[in-house]
Amino acid sequence: MKTPSRRSETKPSETTTSSSDAKLGTFGGVFIPSLLTILGLVLFLRLGFVVGNIGLLQMLAVLILATSVSMLTTISLAAIATNLRVGGGGVYFLISRTLGPAFGGAIGLVLYVAMSVSVAFYAIGLGEAVASVLSRDDTFTPQLVAAITVVGLTVLAWFGADIATKLQYLVLVFLTIAIVAYFVGVVPDLSFALARENLRPPVDGNGFWVSFAIFFPAITGFTQGVAMSGDLQTPSRSITVGTFSAIGVSTVVYLAVIVTFSMAVPLASLREDTAIMRSLAPLPALIDTGVIAATLSSAIASILGAPRTLQRLAADRLIPLLLPFEAGSGTDNNPRRGVLLTSAIALVTVAAGDLNLVAPIISMFFLASYGMINFATYSEARAASTSFRPTFRFFHWRLSLAGTLGCMGVILAIDPLAGAVAGIAVFSLYRYLRRSSERSRWVDSTRNYHAAEVRTHLKAMAPSHEPGRDWRPCTVAFASRDPLRREHLATMASWIEGGAGLSTMVRIVPGRGPVVRKQAARINLEIQQELAADGRGVFGRALVADTLEAGVASALQGLGIGEVRANLALFSGYADHGDGGGTDQSGYEILVQTGLRFGCNVAVLHGSPDAWARTPLPQSGDNTILVWWVDDRSGQLLVLLAWLVTRDSAWSRAAIRVHVASPHAEEGERVQRLLAEARLPATVVGIVNANDFLAVTADAQLVLAPLRVRTNSLLGPGDVPIVELSDRLPITLFVQPADEIELDLQPDDTNLSNLAMARERAQALTDRAKLLDTRAGELLVAAELARMTIGENKETAANGNTADTSPGPNELAASAYRDYVDARSRADEAWRLVDELDPTKNTEPVDPSLWVAARRGNKSIFHGPI
Repeated sequence: MKTPSRRSETKPSETTTSSSDAKLGTFGGVFIPSLLTILGLVLFLRLGFVVGNIGLLQMLAVLILATSVSMLTTISLAAIATNLRVGGGGVYFLISRTLGPAFGGAIGLVLYVAMSVSVAFYAIGLGEAVASVLSRDDTFTPQLVAAITVVGLTVLAWFGADIATKLQYLVLVFLTIAIVAYFVGVVPDLSFALARENLRPPVDGNGFWVSFAIFFPAITGFTQGVAMSGDLQTPSRSITVGTFSAIGVSTVVYLAVIVTFSMAVPLASLREDTAIMRSLAPLPALIDTGVIAATLSSAIASILGAPRTLQRLAADRLIPLLLPFEAGSGTDNNPRRGVLLTSAIALVTVAAGDLNLVAPIISMFFLASYGMINFATYSEARAASTSFRPTFRFFHWRLSLAGTLGCMGVILAIDPLAGAVAGIAVFSLYRYLRRSSERSRWVDSTRNYHAAEVRTHLKAMAPSHEPGRDWRPCTVAFASRDPLRREHLATMASWIEGGAGLSTMVRIVPGRGPVVRKQAARINLEIQQELAADGRGVFGRALVADTLEAGVASALQGLGIGEVRANLALFSGYADHGDGGGTDQSGYEILVQTGLRFGCNVAVLHGSPDAWARTPLPQSGDNTILVWWVDDRSGQLLVLLAWLVTRDSAWSRAAIRVHVASPHAEEGERVQRLLAEARLPATVVGIVNANDFLAVTADAQLVLAPLRVRTNSLLGPGDVPIVELSDRLPITLFVQPADEIELDLQPDDTNLSNLAMARERAQALTDRAKLLDTRAGELLVAAELARMTIGENKETAANGNTADTSPGPNELAASAYRDYVDARSRADEAWRLVDELDPTKNTEPVDPSLWVAARRGNKSIFHGPI
């Protein structure tokens, strides 16, 4: 049988492109739209005002800060764009394919609105420029010109991106002429002396952050070319090269204008005359042409990019209301319906007149999208995804993190209130899409992020020294063949999780060979689908084993990783087992015994279909969980499981009643005190006889009782086989503990303090042994040098003329070596004490034919005798 391709077929309506049908290259598709949007109104009408308020030095700082944010975002953009085949939708496509449909959809929708409203902003800017040229100071003329502009741009976009791009070439010519005209006019007026005077900000200036807020919108257009991703021949390369080039060229232009402003015009004049460029140019009309060209180019970029973002949103089917906008026209899939909606939004915005209220929020939407680009790249890189292999090499996750924080900082610096409004809008859309997008529509990096977090936390989990204090159920439920019984088993597993544990349902497939493995693979797929549809969060596995007993042993030993290991084996009762494999009763009991042999708590679930049909009661306050207490070892685990069950919403108001099976009245009081000290909401309702089990459980909805596993028998209270009790009981979970559970174990009650002090002493003795080892070696070398250089004065020794009785080098070396051996012995003894105190250490010998222990790292300093 042929395996179908894993690549999905591209729908005709989707805006993914190939080199055969795309028309735009790097220059026309990315560089020009981005450059023309950056070199907009701020350059001609606001830059001088900003310089006049903060001086040259602070203005350079503003330029550096703003450019840094755009460069960091572009680095992140290049990393994502070169890591996948970029389809239509621009920034939305990149974010959604990295962070998932909820994040991507939220950003994509607000970004579309922002670009649509931006069409009106630029059109009104064009209208104001035209009104200025015509010397009209009324409010109607700019709005009329803006409306005519929007209509004209709509017609232009209707016929496709190719015609609009060609018009941008003409706009670029006029813009270039205007900039060149300014430089030609300003050069004769340049003065270094004036530049020195303009270094510092004036006393009455607006301040750094206010000026930064005025200037920053100038650089928010650097992603306009990205919106054309669906119309590019090579999107990954064009987005990277085109965006970097646009930022580089525009930064040079802004830097040159800032410096020449400071060298040619006093700060006061710069503040007072926002159209100072007209005064400096030899022909003011050329600057007017540049202003018109700048606003028109920005509007063109927005009206081309916004419909394509909307079209991709519709094609991804995240929001049903947008589905009509999926359709495109012509060979280039031109989103004409999106063009009409964008035009309508722009015309409504133009008609509104006063844009000061929404303008800051629109800027925040752009900044939020830039922040998400950085965060998406940071998330991919930090998740260590094996699929994250960008060809753009000048990238590091710290740069993306800096870009994320930079965008957040800019939002707070410009307008915290508008940032909050934009944040609420994005978060609300995210929550809506998170609920409505139930199924994954593509592979994104969220799974990689969670995998990285799991890896980090598993490595951070140290071995537990007191596992009974914070015991969490890691349940392995062995699945029945019958679907109804599997459902009951999964339900109980999820109840006893209590939001604190994990559950895995395992189906053992006995046998061997390719046929059995193929059947197990099918069962594995079906059990996972079944549990996913159930929505209880239980995992599923199918395992192949020679026998059921071997399968249980393998599952309990093999499932889990690190410190997250199976600690509770959950079985269906014999009446519910239904393996269909011909297992008899004794064979089933062997499976339960296998769980105990491998150190797991074991639980056996009994309950008739009638009992399950009426449990839990609709009014949760009427539910009762009954615990049968025989001894502290089983009783504490049973009460803990009962309390975990009450953390499920269906049992949240259930009462926990404890019946103590003891002939001594004071035993009930002791158990009640123990439960009170453990802060468990359980009530001891009486002392009962072991034979009263059936009578007292009649009105309970859920019963937890101790289990005794004996050879060929599973016994309940009163040593009655549980198969004889099952038909007369409500839902009942019989449990035999293997772990020691201590409900009221306090942090200081553990042995960790003694263990820590023992380790500190052992380490101190080890360090002293190291020093003495070094000292002994130094003295031995000194003794050898003395013997070689000084020699023996036999004549002096024979005449007995020496009176020096101090120890020689050899004696000192020998004494130091004895001290070292003593310190080594003490350190060894101290580490042996540490091993005795540490419950995670194994001090029993192991058969060397099975295992040879590695040399302990903290004793590797001892190199044998000197």
